[in-house]
Amino acid sequence: MPSQLGNDVVGFILPFVVFGIVIYTWYIYIFRLCYAKLFDVNRAEAVAFMTIGTFFMVLTLISYFRIYFSYPGKAIHATPVSLSTPPSFPRFYYSPRLLDLRKTGRRDIEEANETTSLLPVVSVCRNDGLPRYCDTCQCYKPDRTHHCKECNACILKMDHHCPWISGCVGHKNYKFFFLFVLYCAIYALWVFCTSLPTVIEAMNELEASLDPQWIVLLVLAFVFGMTLWGFAGVHGYYIINNQTTIEHISQRPNEIRIDFDISGQNYEIVTTHHDDKLWDLGHSRNWSSVMGKSPWGWFVPIYGGLGDGCVFAYNDSLYDKIIERAKRQRMMLNPSMT
Repeated sequence: MPSQLGNDVVGFILPFVVFGIVIYTWYIYIFRLCYAKLFDVNRAEAVAFMTIGTFFMVLTLISYFRIYFSYPGKAIHATPVSLSTPPSFPRFYYSPRLLDLRKTGRRDIEEANETTSLLPVVSVCRNDGLPRYCDTCQCYKPDRTHHCKECNACILKMDHHCPWISGCVGHKNYKFFFLFVLYCAIYALWVFCTSLPTVIEAMNELEASLDPQWIVLLVLAFVFGMTLWGFAGVHGYYIINNQTTIEHISQRPNEIRIDFDISGQNYEIVTTHHDDKLWDLGHSRNWSSVMGKSPWGWFVPIYGGLGDGCVFAYNDSLYDKIIERAKRQRMMLNPSMT
């Protein structure tokens, strides 16, 4: 297995590699191709190519800097629990009537009126009913939080660890990651599609000199463009379905705890299939939860997604099914209870 020192070295070097490739390809495209080859032939076309190429290059770098310097979101430290500790009321829980739809955050049940009408509440738990807890980080793990071994931290709504940013992609920087991949793909394919005709024309001119760096530009633009377009498509699919990479590839079922009161003792555990999209709210709401509510800000790498990353709205249909299954389990175990 790679050492931590090796991971740190790679994580330090790769951001410079990303920056170097983007700037190098931009230099070739602007000065060695558009200005040197096209400017005297068709000045308007050269200026348009240079302007659009620079625009997407700038958006690529801004998005990269935003994700590189943004916090993915980490679970907070809490008092340790032991295996012998009886289950208590979970620290993170969801109920439709406790969710603040404006911020996709939650109100504490103790602060809400008519506590009984706000129950039951649901949360992802361990198979023994205890709230999910990380012994390494000594913190309770909200739904969709996972421990990253490389970062040695529990990341909120963790998608994956990315060596290219020397850190994790999580709840607070996922939008910037998606925009970086998207803009880099657009930039690369724009450069490739507008450079290819010029290079082919130069190759057909017997007396014309062929700049070797044009070939380097085409190869880099094609490889990164096609690769990142596929990557952007995959993550676009995850966004509109409200999934993370970890959730999409996971084959493990979720254990859902349903608390019927705030005592921490009156609960049932329901096991859901790993294919159940617990947090799928429909394409529109899924998209807004990551990209923001305002269409004007969807493709601007300034503000992140909605919510605090600790509580997420459940799919209404699955939420109702989980509650009904919990009630049936309760009736089967104790028919006298309602």
